[in-house]
Amino acid sequence: MKIANSKLLPILIAILTGILACGSENSKERRHWYRGNTHTHARFSDENDTNDVPKIAGWYKEAGYDFLLLSEHNDHVAKKQVFCHNEAADPPNFIMLCGLELSEIRHHTALGIDRYIGDETSLQDGVNKTLAAGGVPILNHPQDPVVTAKKFMATQGLNHLEVYNGGRPEDTPATEMLWDSVLSSPAGRLVYAVASDDNHYRQANVGRGWIMVNSPALTNDDIEENIRRGNFYASTGIILNDYQVSKRSITVNSDNGNTITFIGKNGIVLNKVSGGKANYKVKRNDLYVRVKITNSDGDAAWTQPVFVK
Repeated sequence: MKIANSKLLPILIAILTGILACGSENSKERRHWYRGNTHTHARFSDENDTNDVPKIAGWYKEAGYDFLLLSEHNDHVAKKQVFCHNEAADPPNFIMLCGLELSEIRHHTALGIDRYIGDETSLQDGVNKTLAAGGVPILNHPQDPVVTAKKFMATQGLNHLEVYNGGRPEDTPATEMLWDSVLSSPAGRLVYAVASDDNHYRQANVGRGWIMVNSPALTNDDIEENIRRGNFYASTGIILNDYQVSKRSITVNSDNGNTITFIGKNGIVLNKVSGGKANYKVKRNDLYVRVKITNSDGDAAWTQPVFVK
């Protein structure tokens, strides 16, 4: 089931009482879920002066989104050097994040940057430039072309990837394997998974994939920082009512999921539960635990991995 109606998405806002498993620190501050897309394109470019970004942003706002990143290919706007589209924002209810898709070498999103980025010479160079611009680098469509676990781990500062890309849904199983390989390797590290539309100016593509960010407020700084910290989950249609982590267990409560799978080192299934709610007792030998929630309509959600200390 795809959620296309904005009225469905003040989304059963969950105020978590424990540590939010997708990475946030224990806090008493009031937090909310905000829906957004991090990979979107427009016709507006060096070759087209018609600004269709407000129209595209309107599609997302109507569909119940709270924020959008217009991530145009940087080589398409090398002359204009446009990387922010505040003209399409409608605060306080809808914000636009600044960013680009760095495309001169290996496509990756530069989310939340404070300057135009161009002339990257490698994936590592693009990541370095994104970080220097205050942004969050996200590896886009990791299977096109393939980025191996070795290559990913060698790229310092890269801690986000698209587990689901709306234009390449068939690549998701291979990308999950990549994700688990990086998480499981002795040389690996914590990596957060994003779902996105990768929408190329088509209203019909709105809602293919998104992230739900757990944040104290809908501001650029708050949303970008909580994406950086992994305080979000990725979804193609599954909504979580609650998600809690303690030292001993992980609890998931889904509004529309009917299978909950707890996944550990090397992608091993630790437990699979039928239904919309499940609890997993963390074991000492679990390196990490992540959760995938699915339903019979083919929708899915991915929580961020929790490493067992």
